[in-house]
Amino acid sequence: MAVFETPRPVAAAAIVHGLAAAQRVIVLIGLLFGALTVADLLVARGHGGYATLVVAPVLAVSLLALVLLWRPTLVTASLFLAGGAVCSVAVITLGLTVDPEFADPGPFALNRTATALVLVGALHGSAVSGMVWSTAGLVVAYGSLAIGLASGGGDAQPGWGPLLLFIVSFLAYAILAFAQRRARLAAPALENALVSLERAERRRALELRSAAVVHDTVLADLAVIATSPGPLSDRARARFDSDVDLIRSSSVRDPNASQPVSTEFGAALLDLARDFQWTGVRVEVSGAEMLSRGVDPRVADALLAAARAALDNVARHSGADHADLVVGERSGVVSLLIVDDGHGFDPDAVPGDRLGLSTAIKARVEDVGGSVRIWAGEDGTTVMLSAPWPGVAP
Repeated sequence: MAVFETPRPVAAAAIVHGLAAAQRVIVLIGLLFGALTVADLLVARGHGGYATLVVAPVLAVSLLALVLLWRPTLVTASLFLAGGAVCSVAVITLGLTVDPEFADPGPFALNRTATALVLVGALHGSAVSGMVWSTAGLVVAYGSLAIGLASGGGDAQPGWGPLLLFIVSFLAYAILAFAQRRARLAAPALENALVSLERAERRRALELRSAAVVHDTVLADLAVIATSPGPLSDRARARFDSDVDLIRSSSVRDPNASQPVSTEFGAALLDLARDFQWTGVRVEVSGAEMLSRGVDPRVADALLAAARAALDNVARHSGADHADLVVGERSGVVSLLIVDDGHGFDPDAVPGDRLGLSTAIKARVEDVGGSVRIWAGEDGTTVMLSAPWPGVAP
């Protein structure tokens, strides 16, 4: 049974996602226990009537942490830090106002909310992002502690909790960032090695095919000449002439070479892919050589224009450097697939007046009786353009 190893960049990104999710779970659980601890402390000191008031900001940060865990985006992470800073100041101010000894026997009740801000976690599977957000969390945490202590009028110390968690979090992301960088540096070398190996295998295949041709023609003919006792017979001459024609007309071609494109629509798709080589997006075309007949010019123009608009979106918005353009025909319908592995988006959230989707893509295809379907997510976007084949009902 074959065992396939997960590519290093994918594995590193998965580890970053896992670490960030674990941090947010720790934040959520830690804040809930922190709320119980603060409430128990105030009740034990005879301030039970104010416990709910002091605990409310802690619970508010817990809700923000839950939102961040559910949908980790730039907006939710920023909201978590901003809202957490406000709630941290509120906890410290209210706690010291209700109980001047709120920081005794230690600063854990004061800095529990601020400490949680350090574990905001990485975004988009980037370890460097984790380092940046951890640093931002540390700055916001100690800023809220300073403001809270100043407004509360106490002389308590902020404690080392946020700094210690920051050190652990930052080092973990730094190690993962180093691993991701090594994986990126190793990827081109590995790709070049694979290309060289593939070329060597192709060259070896060509050599074997050439050797077979030579063996079946030239060597066999020389053996006949060497063993012939006298002048060559007409039959042998005819065979030699046939072998010479075979060698002259034959070409030992790469068995993996792509087939020529025989339709104008297929050639237009290849030209479209070449147009995008200057945008930083490498477009690979598949299926163009399989088209058996031409496409109606009106349908072809609509599909090509919509495909160009979709590839423009890939180049401008997806962040991907590679896209696949696949064409095929089946049951009287010609279809184009534009696939990328970029950021993706939510098609339902795109405003109806966005010309890129409504006019440049959907309207053009629908005008020729076709349809457009879009699938998008964290792993990329796929756009399928379908239109009826000329003279055949879809």
